[in-house]
Amino acid sequence: MKFTYGSGQRPLDGYVLKRGIGRGGFGEVYFAVSDGGKEVALKLLRGGSNNEIELRGVAQCLNLKHPNLVGLYDLKSDSQGDPWVIMEYVSGEPLSTVLNRHPNGLPSELAQQWFLALSKAVACLHDHGIVHRDLKPGNIFLENGTVKVGDYGLSKFISGSQRTAQTQSVGTVHYMAPEISTGNYGKQIDVYAAGIILYEMLTGRVPFDGESAGEILMKHLTSPPDLAKVPVDYLPVVAKALSKNPAHRYASMAEMARAVEGVGTPRPAPVARPRPEPQKAAAVPPARPRPKPRDEDIPSVIPVPTLRGQVGELAGSMVLSAIFALLATTLWASIGQMQNMTEAGTIFFLTVATSWAVLVPSKLWAYQRGDSWRRRLVMMFLGVVVGLGALWINGWTSKVPGEATQPHESWPIEWLPGAGTALAEGAAYVIYFAVTFFALRWWRLADPRRSSRFSFLPLLAAGFWGLLPLMIWPQPWQCGAPGALVIMAAIVQLVSPWEQPAPPASRRLRLRYS
Repeated sequence: MKFTYGSGQRPLDGYVLKRGIGRGGFGEVYFAVSDGGKEVALKLLRGGSNNEIELRGVAQCLNLKHPNLVGLYDLKSDSQGDPWVIMEYVSGEPLSTVLNRHPNGLPSELAQQWFLALSKAVACLHDHGIVHRDLKPGNIFLENGTVKVGDYGLSKFISGSQRTAQTQSVGTVHYMAPEISTGNYGKQIDVYAAGIILYEMLTGRVPFDGESAGEILMKHLTSPPDLAKVPVDYLPVVAKALSKNPAHRYASMAEMARAVEGVGTPRPAPVARPRPEPQKAAAVPPARPRPKPRDEDIPSVIPVPTLRGQVGELAGSMVLSAIFALLATTLWASIGQMQNMTEAGTIFFLTVATSWAVLVPSKLWAYQRGDSWRRRLVMMFLGVVVGLGALWINGWTSKVPGEATQPHESWPIEWLPGAGTALAEGAAYVIYFAVTFFALRWWRLADPRRSSRFSFLPLLAAGFWGLLPLMIWPQPWQCGAPGALVIMAAIVQLVSPWEQPAPPASRRLRLRYS
């Protein structure tokens, strides 16, 4: 590793460089001694256009004092105009080095100690209206038994809307919260990064990895974390901290620290109070046992998002469904299953229409319990609308009942005996989609609390109910309706948000004491 300056040089007045410590995207760090004999770390900023970001972050933190934060002393420029940051020299090793010695993760108690100190440092930043934005093991150090968090180069004041036009790279990809892609730099991104670090300390690896930065970012956005190797006592803590939706995470680092601190702490036994002696002997009716709560009575641990959040999620799901429908239609056409582009356009339209017809009402029902029959009737009505759309895309026009129409060149008139009319043709489409939409509980595909992110059983059910009505109304086969329903069943699951279900309490108790 070659540094710009060597040992003994004085690029900054008042300090003598001893050795280089490290290099990164923003510059170089040196161990130096002042003319008065104080040991410090000097950081030379060589980020070019990024210097403004780094200097702004350092300036915000210059006057912060906390035992778990690396102290920042001053900002100066050398004779060439290059900016230098003068800060506390930490001789201890970073958490990344500690984790390298423990490929299977740290002991639970040690990970807890590291995390509690980390949370205090980050909470101090948040209390001063600052987000760190680059939490990772390489920025967390241990010196003489004290954990210190450093590298404030990407820190930023929390704005009122928590959104800015910042386009620079923020943080390290393995610890980057999903909402950073939308420009959201609230303190929830530090909570997410802290959850990744806790996961890594407990398991020895990060939850999302890949061959490229783009692949890792996509996993942050869409893939649930694999919690199989997380100690069972920490499962609810890690799962909540790594929620895709910031509203579902811990509201603050202090709240998350309390949850981590409570892991492994037995609940205090209730103190038995002495019973007062009854003054009169009276017949006391036996206490009725409290009825066991039903699943419907148990409040959800997942907070319901705001209306604005629901609309945003729905809009994103609808856009993604159109993109996936285009990809599926293109793939279908490339393998020779379509005769012309008109047929491909029909399949694309039906796939998008059926996907939207399921996504829109499902978003309204996502956090509600309701009568499934009433929902089936709503879905049947939407099926009628989709059927009319299918007729329109196939060039159908209504005529007077009984007036013969010219059948489609690929439709044998024998399919509907004596029904070569537009009315019978239209009825076949409308009834087909009404029946298929009524037959299944389509809204379960978009339920964020569904048992798994993706399942093939809905695809099989969609294929079965897509083919069964064709025995009576074969016309929809020409527009590829069964295939569109199967593709829709897959797309709706892929574009709908999903929350990792927490393990049942009884299971956690058995594992804890086994």
